[in-house]
Amino acid sequence: MRDVWSGLRRLGRLLPALGAIAGCSTSSAPAVILFGAYFPDWLVFAILTIVIAIVARIVFGLAGLAQSVPFPLFTFVAIGILVAGAFDLLWLDR
Repeated sequence: MRDVWSGLRRLGRLLPALGAIAGCSTSSAPAVILFGAYFPDWLVFAILTIVIAIVARIVFGLAGLAQSVPFPLFTFVAIGILVAGAFDLLWLDR
């Protein structure tokens, strides 16, 4: 009977480790192949958001609208999230 319980304890310690490594496959996590390497989709989305927010700030500044934008940090990040999200949906088919 003790052998059964020790086996169950050992299995109980092993299951969380198996669950932790189960998320490491490319079939379950969306990935983009750039320069021959797999990058997570969320990383590409975050970088696009930052770049688009900076471009939006420059465009608004050149148009003279940057001073009239309320909460500019949140506004430009929101523009970046919207455009990067649309790009993500269209380009990556998600």
